[in-house]
Amino acid sequence: MSKNILFFNATYIKKEKTLSTAKDLGLIVYVVGPTLPQWSYPYVDGFIESNTYDISETLPKLKKRHQEHPFDGVITFWDRDVLPVAETAQELGLHGSPVHSAKMARHKLTMRKALEANNVPHPRFMSVKGYEDLLKAKRKLQFPLIIKPVGASASKGVFKIDSEKEIEQIYRTMNAHLTEKNDKMFSFHHSEYIIEEYMDGQEVSIEGIVSKGKVFIAGITEKEIDNYFEEYLHAFPARLPSNLKNEIIKITNEAINAMGLDNCGFHAEVMITNDGCKIVEVNGRIGGDFITTHLVPVSSGIDLTKNTLLASLGEPINFSPDRSKGSCVKFLIAKNEGVIQEWRGDKNIHEMPGVVNFTIEKERGESVLLPPNKFHDSRIAYVITEGKDTNQAIKRANQALEGVECIIISDEKTLVSHMETTEFSS
Repeated sequence: MSKNILFFNATYIKKEKTLSTAKDLGLIVYVVGPTLPQWSYPYVDGFIESNTYDISETLPKLKKRHQEHPFDGVITFWDRDVLPVAETAQELGLHGSPVHSAKMARHKLTMRKALEANNVPHPRFMSVKGYEDLLKAKRKLQFPLIIKPVGASASKGVFKIDSEKEIEQIYRTMNAHLTEKNDKMFSFHHSEYIIEEYMDGQEVSIEGIVSKGKVFIAGITEKEIDNYFEEYLHAFPARLPSNLKNEIIKITNEAINAMGLDNCGFHAEVMITNDGCKIVEVNGRIGGDFITTHLVPVSSGIDLTKNTLLASLGEPINFSPDRSKGSCVKFLIAKNEGVIQEWRGDKNIHEMPGVVNFTIEKERGESVLLPPNKFHDSRIAYVITEGKDTNQAIKRANQALEGVECIIISDEKTLVSHMETTEFSS
């Protein structure tokens, strides 16, 4: 397929699969961004240097290149570029989500209002732009509460408030740590938060694509999270009864229609509660954390990366599964901050049954920070496994990591991070 595809940013090496898939399709790959990382060189045919946080700077450069070498599609695989991709598609006449829909996907309060207007199940919520709004929320909503920035992603900056006495301290913590210096994602709609009633239950995500108004769903992923809402396990497909799967798929379709997303991948999050299933949020790109690059293809044979590229080009997509297996990714999360001194028990994991990939992300001598000092810095290793079903895949992930220890030095004390076994049903 000799077509030109424009990527917004080649971010980090975990996104290598997105570029390599484009080359496997025979596409001519262009990337726009402030820099082009060296790992991406073999996959990139043309680079347009631009500050993609500033669409007024970026669009004129893209229009000029489009006149010289017309793009056939534009795409992103992470949150920060969902809106500029939609704006670029509109400006250049390419397939993409409507701009107003992309804005909803990148502003949690606007998204909530759209769900509310269309009677899609969701938690009660309020806007927070200052401490006074928090005081109002405590009178209108029931504890425990969740507060999070409206423009961030990947559970960054999410805090649980269990009682009134925690409000002031958590608000101070958020103002101190949720800054652009800490993470670029906090530069979007800075100091705007949404507070909502805490949903107790099991969280799952739904993986799929919207193409020419039709919703394609590859399946549902189950997950485990820690105290900072960092996801440390994903398993596909989720172990749920058929009636619950149908309810989840139903409200996911309703949410996508309410937002008007189109011609893009999506990663929806749903909480299964005693009061029914409720939307957490819907992202206008396919899921990360190896869900769409590894778990879904290993389990079902559906290549979400390939199909998202095809949808951005207006090409037909194929969501027919050709296998039925289980898969899992599990992350080793550091329990303490400090400097890594030593790894133990990390040998021969690649040779264990069902292990697809094992990677140490932080080597000896590297520092580790925990939330709220730094979000997503606490992941120090991961394993990806497959099995005859989801139970076996999770069991194999636990077995692969159960003996792994990371020795971390902090304040002249030796601290150990190790895997905690996740329970699985037999």
